[in-house]
Amino acid sequence: MTESNRELVILGVGSAPFDALLEILEERNTVTPAQLKLVVADEAEADPQVFANRSIPVVPLSEFAFTADQVVLLLTGGEAAATAMAKAEDAGAWVVDAAGISRGDESVALIHPLLNAAELQSVERKVVAVPGAGAAMVAEALFPLKVQLKSVEVVLIQPVSALGKASVDAAAAQTARLFNGQEPEVDETTGQRLAFNHLSSAEALLESGHNLSELALVVELRRLLGDSVALDATINTASVFHGQLANLSVQFESPVELATVRGLLTNGARLEMRERPSAQDAVGSENTLVGRLRSGLLGPAWVNFCAASDNLRKDVAINCVQIVHLLLKTH
Repeated sequence: MTESNRELVILGVGSAPFDALLEILEERNTVTPAQLKLVVADEAEADPQVFANRSIPVVPLSEFAFTADQVVLLLTGGEAAATAMAKAEDAGAWVVDAAGISRGDESVALIHPLLNAAELQSVERKVVAVPGAGAAMVAEALFPLKVQLKSVEVVLIQPVSALGKASVDAAAAQTARLFNGQEPEVDETTGQRLAFNHLSSAEALLESGHNLSELALVVELRRLLGDSVALDATINTASVFHGQLANLSVQFESPVELATVRGLLTNGARLEMRERPSAQDAVGSENTLVGRLRSGLLGPAWVNFCAASDNLRKDVAINCVQIVHLLLKTH
């Protein structure tokens, strides 16, 4: 089976990163319309989607046949994603999990296309987990420094799109009601108002005081950066739709010159130095913006800086397309 005859199957029509993903696939000519198959959960309804000026039908999961010549990309989780993964793996297809249902499974490789794509050559299973958007951005920003890192504290400020399409719609509706002098309903996902708010946590708290997403962020960063780095993470949610920003407090194994750190970050893959990076500046960019680099006040081995990126286009859509391209071309 040649590359041109293989198929890309996407589960997650209408999900938050779906539109950006189709744009990147079309821009990079990763697949033709004939190679693209769209699948939804049996209880969901979706109209045909336009890709490269062609109408692509959307098929219920129960009616779709998986084969070994496919790469299956999961954009949404839940029971449908678990069913699709099981069927695809049984058929011998590759599975790219961008929904997070396998990130905690040690038998599944966690692949960031800029950092460890070579590990695709020796995977245990034909299932690849894509890091969450926050982990992908933070790992990129820290990767040039990783051999010298002792500990990192991450404060990630995520947009409402990180919570899913339903929360984006809820935030938009709440914003409209507030502008019209009406009291908005709370978001069903978080139980809190999203518009004109800043949440300390969008999820229920565990006994430790962390939430599951914070612990998942730590686990993913350890897998990408190594177990020798001590990590802690906080995830806040801001009332913006797209674009994420993280404040990173880094402790090195020994005192380090700020110029040395700046040089390492400047030469990092897809890193772009800015004096004051912002989430707005990052939206639409294919780079992670890093800046506000400064010596920490805790001691000579501490450095603080910020990172910002487009959480949907760059950290989900582009990363997925790069992995899909590798699998279609070489696997």
